[in-house]
Amino acid sequence: MSALEVIRHLRRELRESRFQRTMALMTAFAAIASGFEAYIQHRRGDFADWRMWTPVWLMALTAAGALAAVASRRAAHTVLPALSVISVIDGVIGFQAHLAGIQRMPGGWRLGQYNVVMGPPVFAPLLMSSVGVLGLLASVLRPAESGGGAMGQRLPDPDRQTGLVARIAQGEFQRGMAVTAGTFAILAGGEAYFEHLRGSFNARLMWSPVWLTPPVVAATLAAAVNEDAARLVLPAASVVILTDGLAGFVLHLRGIGRMPGGFHNLDFNLTMGPPLFAPLLFASVGALGLIASLMRRGSEGR
Repeated sequence: MSALEVIRHLRRELRESRFQRTMALMTAFAAIASGFEAYIQHRRGDFADWRMWTPVWLMALTAAGALAAVASRRAAHTVLPALSVISVIDGVIGFQAHLAGIQRMPGGWRLGQYNVVMGPPVFAPLLMSSVGVLGLLASVLRPAESGGGAMGQRLPDPDRQTGLVARIAQGEFQRGMAVTAGTFAILAGGEAYFEHLRGSFNARLMWSPVWLTPPVVAATLAAAVNEDAARLVLPAASVVILTDGLAGFVLHLRGIGRMPGGFHNLDFNLTMGPPLFAPLLFASVGALGLIASLMRRGSEGR
């Protein structure tokens, strides 16, 4: 199957809401990346509060649940949504805990310009709650049927589906998916700004996720209201931030290698160096945007 045929098949699957396994794999990847970042960030704080362990263990369980959902429809409809809801709740609780942590720093919010930068990463828990959102979305979808579109087999009529699956298959969720991608872009871009401000933006490329966030958010909002923007602008913007996130991962990896001891001192440098997987979370926003751009829209024909 050629690359073009793969894209067409993926597009057909997305438009019939048959991408449960794809979303489950994305959820597993995001959970692994988020759990690793939670471990590294909380290790800097020496796990002073037992609650700092909750996102670490919960992300591991969510990743396992998402991988189970790839193989089992029962796990996709039972285990994954339960873990996803808990992940969302834990992210909101973590966000409140980080706000309280900033408040407890000398000067509290009166010195917010300093404390937000040097204190606990304010948006990181909400980024982790986004894993739960992905998992919930995956749990309501249908798995792709082997040979479904490529072999000419007729897929079930989307109009006979119910709930969120029907909204996706009937083209009523592209807007929601675009807005979801935009929301995650704001969180990821905001976190990139504070993390890079901590490093004094000592490299010009550190500005790239900050500069790219506003146009990406604008693209997602445009896609929510305009079909042409969803078809043309959103995928272009998504490819750009996907590429930027992957490049950021390489640069963060190189930054760790340049620290004293390099990769021979990996245990320390991973903890105190640039957050390794954070750029991949930014890249995942691009993947969400691409998925949104391939989904059906209500005004389209069959």
